[in-house]
Amino acid sequence: MRVLFLGMQGQFTRIVLERLLTAGVEVCGLLLAGPQLRPLLPAAPSNADPLALPLVENYVETNALHLAWQREIPAYASGPLAAPRLADLLHSLAPDLACVACFDRIIPARLLALPRHGFLNVHPSLLPHFRGPQPLFWQLRQGVNPVGVTVHWMDAGLDTGEIAAQQTVALADGISGRAAEALCATVGGDLLVGVLAQLAAGRAQRHPQAAGGSYQPSPTAEDFALDTDWDARRAFNFMRGTAERGVAYRVTVDGQTWLLSTALGWQPAETAGKGVESRDGLLRLPLAGGWLFCK
Repeated sequence: MRVLFLGMQGQFTRIVLERLLTAGVEVCGLLLAGPQLRPLLPAAPSNADPLALPLVENYVETNALHLAWQREIPAYASGPLAAPRLADLLHSLAPDLACVACFDRIIPARLLALPRHGFLNVHPSLLPHFRGPQPLFWQLRQGVNPVGVTVHWMDAGLDTGEIAAQQTVALADGISGRAAEALCATVGGDLLVGVLAQLAAGRAQRHPQAAGGSYQPSPTAEDFALDTDWDARRAFNFMRGTAERGVAYRVTVDGQTWLLSTALGWQPAETAGKGVESRDGLLRLPLAGGWLFCK
């Protein structure tokens, strides 16, 4: 099958696309979210010192666009998704199926109907729970472990389509958000490869999502606040898993508010005590179930 791939220039998109290409999936085009529809082509050689180019390349992280250039896959910025020119482009690429991994636009029904097999999306939660744009953040905030990944058929709703495959993903204590995202993307890419194989064999699954579920929007600075009722382990893993965002973690203990930057460790309940201990910018905070050590 010819697969059109949609995403953004981040590691989640890159890893899922990489898993498809490694499995031999024929990707006929890459569509990245962008302000106007245009082809994305490698830059022409510059007049820079050739001796400096290898050093520069060593510090440029590979993304989905680089993979497309390496494989000579046509790549485009999307522009407005309702534009007729975009529908014409997708017609010309003639995909049998579209696959999505971290695409921040709502895809209109007109485009969803273009490929004969529809659209599949890789979402890093166990749907119907944690619908929305940043599910890993909310799973870390709520202390969910294992987290999960779902491959689902896309419909007009937000992460509401029928489920094709799901898998839980266990996270180690203290894992960074970037590492957790990479792990979920790898699992999601492999799940997607399996769904494509089932689809080619006429055995693809379609299970309606369970009733209920939840939706969370993009987090704000207020959502980084800690609560003293949290388990210390939960607070430690939330801080470590979201540290790359650079937002201070606010917590109030005995009427005093602290702004935290880095979680250093935690100790279980039997060592817990009363009151905050502070020395040289290091804190020991009493939370439910133990101590949290942080800056």
